[in-house]
Amino acid sequence: MEETSSSSKVTVEYFDPYGVYQLLSPGLLPRLPLRNLHWNSHSGPLRSISTLHIDLQPSAQDIRPLSTLNPASASTSSLSRVKSEDSAASGDDGFRTQALSQPAGDRPASVSGPVKPVKERRHQIPGLRQTPYLKVFFLRCDDNDTYKNQARRQVREWIKDHTPPAQSTSKNTPQENHDAYEWLIIHVIVPNTAAATQPRTGGKSSEGGSSSISEKSGPRWRGGGSSTILEKLRADFNGTSKSAVDRVAQIRIGINDVPYDMLPRVVPAIPGSYSETPQENENAWLDLVSKLKSLILASFDGRVSQYEEDIREKDAQRSLPGWNFCTFFVLKEGLARGFENVGLVEDALVGYDELAVGLDAIIREQSSTGSSVARGGSFLPYTEDLKRRAEKARAAILRDMGAGDAAESDEPIDLQSTTKLSGNEDDEIPLNASKKRYRELILANDISIFDFRCYLFARQLSLLLRLANAWSSQEELLAKLKEQRESSLQGVAARLPASQPADDAEVLNVLGEICRRSMTFVSSISRIMREDISASFQASNATGDTQVEIIDPIMTQVVDNIVSSFTFGISQQILAQTSTKSLPIPPSTLAPPSSRIGLDGQEPKAAIPEPKTMMHPARSSSLALRSSSREPPSPGRFPGGRRSSVPEQGAASSPFLKAGLEQLAGHRAELYVLSRSILEQVGKERGWSSGWAEMEDLHSSGGGEMEDIDLNQEPATVEASTLSKIPPSSYGIENKLLQTAVDNKDDFYRLYETLTDKALRHFTVANHIQSVQSNMADLAILKYHLGDYAAAASYFYRMTPFYGEGGWAQVELSMLIMYAKCLRELQRKEEYVKVVLKLLSKSAMVEKERLQRKSSFQIGSKNTFSPEVLPTESYLSDLLEITKTLPHEVHVPLQNFFAHIEVDNTVRYHPEMDSFGLQLRLHYLLSESITIDKAKVKIVSLLGETSREIWLEMEGDTVFGKGMVKLAVKSNTLVPGTYIATQIILQSSNITLQYDHNSASVPCTKAGSFFRSPKLLIYHRTKAFDVRLFASRYMHLDRNRSLEIELLPGWNTVASGEIHVRAATAGLRVQTSETKLLVGSLEIFKKSEPGIVRFGAMEQQSRSRLVMPFNLEHEVGEISLKIEITYTTEKGVFFFATTPSVSISLPLGVNVQDVFKHKALFSKFTISSSTSSPIRLLSSRLEGSEVFGAEGGVPISKPLVVFPRQPATMLYKITKLRSLSKPEIGSRKGPKSSLSLVLNYTCIEEEIENAVTEDLSQFLEKKSLDSYARLMVPVVLAELRSHLSSYDFEKTAILNEISTSILSSINWRDHFSGLGREPESSKDTALVMEECLHSWVQQKSSISLAQVSIEDESMRNSRSIVIPVDIPSVTVVHTADFKLLDPPPAATNMVIAASNQPISASLDIKWTRIWDTEIPSETGAGSQNEYIEFFYEVSGASDTWLIGGRRKGHFRIPRIHQEHDTKAKLSFPVVLIPLREGFLPFPNVDIKPAHSLKHVGYAEDETPRLKRPVVTCETDYKNAGETLRVISDARKTTVSLDASGPQGGAWLLESERRSPGNGGIVLG
Repeated sequence: MEETSSSSKVTVEYFDPYGVYQLLSPGLLPRLPLRNLHWNSHSGPLRSISTLHIDLQPSAQDIRPLSTLNPASASTSSLSRVKSEDSAASGDDGFRTQALSQPAGDRPASVSGPVKPVKERRHQIPGLRQTPYLKVFFLRCDDNDTYKNQARRQVREWIKDHTPPAQSTSKNTPQENHDAYEWLIIHVIVPNTAAATQPRTGGKSSEGGSSSISEKSGPRWRGGGSSTILEKLRADFNGTSKSAVDRVAQIRIGINDVPYDMLPRVVPAIPGSYSETPQENENAWLDLVSKLKSLILASFDGRVSQYEEDIREKDAQRSLPGWNFCTFFVLKEGLARGFENVGLVEDALVGYDELAVGLDAIIREQSSTGSSVARGGSFLPYTEDLKRRAEKARAAILRDMGAGDAAESDEPIDLQSTTKLSGNEDDEIPLNASKKRYRELILANDISIFDFRCYLFARQLSLLLRLANAWSSQEELLAKLKEQRESSLQGVAARLPASQPADDAEVLNVLGEICRRSMTFVSSISRIMREDISASFQASNATGDTQVEIIDPIMTQVVDNIVSSFTFGISQQILAQTSTKSLPIPPSTLAPPSSRIGLDGQEPKAAIPEPKTMMHPARSSSLALRSSSREPPSPGRFPGGRRSSVPEQGAASSPFLKAGLEQLAGHRAELYVLSRSILEQVGKERGWSSGWAEMEDLHSSGGGEMEDIDLNQEPATVEASTLSKIPPSSYGIENKLLQTAVDNKDDFYRLYETLTDKALRHFTVANHIQSVQSNMADLAILKYHLGDYAAAASYFYRMTPFYGEGGWAQVELSMLIMYAKCLRELQRKEEYVKVVLKLLSKSAMVEKERLQRKSSFQIGSKNTFSPEVLPTESYLSDLLEITKTLPHEVHVPLQNFFAHIEVDNTVRYHPEMDSFGLQLRLHYLLSESITIDKAKVKIVSLLGETSREIWLEMEGDTVFGKGMVKLAVKSNTLVPGTYIATQIILQSSNITLQYDHNSASVPCTKAGSFFRSPKLLIYHRTKAFDVRLFASRYMHLDRNRSLEIELLPGWNTVASGEIHVRAATAGLRVQTSETKLLVGSLEIFKKSEPGIVRFGAMEQQSRSRLVMPFNLEHEVGEISLKIEITYTTEKGVFFFATTPSVSISLPLGVNVQDVFKHKALFSKFTISSSTSSPIRLLSSRLEGSEVFGAEGGVPISKPLVVFPRQPATMLYKITKLRSLSKPEIGSRKGPKSSLSLVLNYTCIEEEIENAVTEDLSQFLEKKSLDSYARLMVPVVLAELRSHLSSYDFEKTAILNEISTSILSSINWRDHFSGLGREPESSKDTALVMEECLHSWVQQKSSISLAQVSIEDESMRNSRSIVIPVDIPSVTVVHTADFKLLDPPPAATNMVIAASNQPISASLDIKWTRIWDTEIPSETGAGSQNEYIEFFYEVSGASDTWLIGGRRKGHFRIPRIHQEHDTKAKLSFPVVLIPLREGFLPFPNVDIKPAHSLKHVGYAEDETPRLKRPVVTCETDYKNAGETLRVISDARKTTVSLDASGPQGGAWLLESERRSPGNGGIVLG
């Protein structure tokens, strides 16, 4: 176990009859203290003693030099021995009893022989003795003869007289074991003597201080003739057993270590003399040190064993009568001192701690029994010196009171002059174990509890300081080491290295423990001290009645002064003893530092004159630490249930590595706070306040102060307590620093400020955030109380937010009031505004809490603020005036002054104006009224991709008084949708009160949140300005599509306006610059920006429709526009925005099939519905062109319904009017050849929506709900679209009516939530609208569609589409026709042929070029390409026809069209043989252009200038629909049915064939 340095020492007594200690000490003292000792405890683990200090003391016996000594010996021993001053004052440290011994120099010089030592009378209590642990005999023997004749006898007598009886008797007494010690003989060899020439051992034995020789036969006291002196000593005085301890050591003094005048005469050289080497000399010293360690530990072990046995015995007798605690204390303290002597300070401290616990138990036991003469002994009822001090102070106060207004006498000075020096030192160091003879008083049972506790804690304090390696213990050790060095020769000692204590840093944990114990001790000793002085006063004024308590105001003041001075002195003493350079204290926060009281050695002194100041060293650092030690409560007035000792959670970890640094700083800060509390109490008696008491005057309502009265007192006693108070006095205050502070008010406040500052800086190092702020608050209150507003404001600025965030509401409010006054005095307007706003918000909080308690019926709940701390001064008017002078606005959260804000759920619309408004209810909390100049409310849309916001503003100004107030705001911006209010801004003077619901975090209460805003559904009234979007009713597929925007001003007379059009669909581009007026008389201004259309005046109830072209990057089915319109009327400027959508997909599809003929083209158009909704086709026509003409069949006489699965077909005949001619030079276009298909139609879905809209609008008008039509109709139509199926559409198209049963199960109320209530009936508007729609559905089971006809009115309302129809270009159209060479008779149209008979036919082919719409080219026609070649092929089914003749062939026609080509014809003979009977279709004829051959006539390196045109052809096969009847060729057949035929079958007897005609045609 590692131990730190200790100033306690082990006493070693030496007997030096030859005066050789002076020669030995230069080599011995540098090897002290002893280091690394290990003691094996009987009752615990192995204890390690790092350093053991030795107190070398001469014995009481003195031996003068003998006449028989040689001259060298005489000259050396005649020197006077320097006496150790340390041994002569062994009790000056207050921890040991002074040894009763007489120095050798004080005895008469006539004594010629050895003087028998006078044995010290043993005390019955072993703990009071101070005896050596080791006795040493310094022997000088220069040769063997001297040893034989004189030295042996002298050593034997010394051993007989000084060694313990344990070596001569078999058993030791307990008292002897308490003083157990060992002995040692040190043979000192002086140079130039015969002994110096001898080796340590004779013969061949090894040289060494610890070697032993084998014993020879012969007497014990005789050695061999050749033996050395060391061997003789060991043989004569060491034990004979194997376990005997070697008690002889030998040290040789070097010739350079002895002064010249002290050297003996030179001895003639002896042959074979011995010379010691430096290593052997060092080994001899190590052997001596080892013997010192082992012998001291042996004696210490014997003493501890005996002490422990006696303590166990005494402790076992605790319950017996007559047991005395004081005797037990002295005995156990002896063991503790023994531990302290050897450096086991922790074991010693444990002993004292156990004694402290035992003392507390005895005192409690005596207090419970009520008798001081109880088991354990008795204590004095009071302390005599405290009694004398109190009586003198009381007498001085009485003299002053008797002197009246006379000048102060010198008597108080005489009171302090009785103990002029020691008394003052005792007052500055009140805890001192050597101040009194405490141990003797304890043993004599003549000690009071106060003295007993002071002595016990002083001993604990001294041990803790040594454990902590404190600077006070080190200085004490240095002083004693210096005394010990000076006891040696001056010349030799001057060459020694200066002894220094171990360079170990202080143990900060132990220093912190000292401060912690001191706080506990002060709290208990102050109470004991008061009881002690009161007991002494009662004993001096005792009457017969012990039940009457004597009350003396003067004595009460004296007791307070004495206790305050004592406890203040203790705290200052502990602060001085625990100061360390390892504690980094931040710099002082006081300014200027030169005027502050310096309690640190690193800081300037105070202005208080010397010598009344007291300096305590400290160090400066700006670092902050965290500590886990407990923080003390603030001495100031901190209302509320929360303690200031709670450290801040989540603080930063300490950057220091030293253990205990934070604990030490925290406990030292507690001592500073304790000192300040004492100072504050003393100042309070003199009427000097630190400022906290005056805080109530800032808010008090004139009520008187409360006074504590003890209800158990008698009336006479109560009257005595109300006697006139005596003037304060400083008698009894003997601490210099406290005396200086109470001399005058300036010194009091200066010391109070300094102590607070030091506590704050120590708490900063300990990272006690709460305590730092509480001390800063104390400084702020003090500065405010003293009128230093600038310094007070700086403190308030730093610590006011801390108390607000920590929940110290009452403290924060009080400080805000003072802070505001400081800023007003300093004319710091901006800061004053901020502080007053915060102060007003706290006042509003009080009212809010009151309302919450009232609304929730909280009985017995605690209010954060008491009524007396609320500000009574008016701040609001002053605040508004000051803010007018500020260059910027002051923003304040709205919840600081208002308890609750609620937005009315009903939107208010103004008649005949396109505007709306909201009403808000606010609960204003301040008692002073406030004028609101501006007010704005922001509402934000809940739906849509982008959140649109609308600001509503107040008109004029309004005044808010305390309580519920209403605020109306309006806006001319109307954007239909669902909104919620999110932000409110109120402006008064230059103060802006605002609340943002998105960023605010107001906690919800049981009554609701601070801000309540329902959903607000803003709709578009029927007569308000409206904008509608339509897809253009006329569509031409070859041109840009258009959108139609319809403007309906409603009841507004518009002077001017502008429309902002933006695309809401990706890829959509609206060409606003090409806007045209389609319907109405609206003036459109030409100068317009992109996306903006400006227009002129519009009358009420008028209608205008604008057309805007648009294009798309990619096809979509629906497009949306963001339309914003701003228009001006005589009532103001209004804004309306909407995002309508319209479908641009075609509801129908058209397919065409062309059939080419020789002179005409037949086109069949198939018209179908592309959606699930049927369409109603009103008309269809194909318009011709310059080249082609078109003819239709029977026109549509009534609307034709086209279903998705039942398309309509229209057939048109197209003929060519004229040929295409070449375009003129410079013109790229020829005559128009494409046709146009024009369709007029309506969609059944549109008819349904129009019918439902018209019917519902009429119904709403009857129900007086027509203003909601624009809100309800879109909702009904949207639900109708989602519920209509394909079957419903087809049913509606057939029946021409729509059933409303599909709308009967819809919950309409959810669509209209947010409308609020009806202004007239106060009913829920959503419920009224739901009932209305249900009633409409019930009354209207079906709704008829509008009648549609082909008349002009229906045509105007229908949609039209123009589809361009291009005629495909065909190079050649062939007409193929099979003609039988032998045609049938004209009477019969049916051609009948015999099977398997050839039929002669001719294939006639003619062609035409009229359908070639390509413009002929001038080039490319040469001799080789004047014709176009084709080939034909006649094919039929192989089981039907056998075709012969020219079934395949090539032919060509001229490339250049000629007029006579249409009449030209080619014929090819073909033989047809039918293979089966029946109606057989004619074989197919396929005509295709022949592949063009390779060009000739060009060189290899040439290329054609033009590509050969592609040849296309179509074939008009006239026989495509004709059939040929084929029958058998047998006309008559005779068959025999007789079985006589071959194989028993029938016989063909005869067959007659038909007579064939020409070409295989059967004629009959």
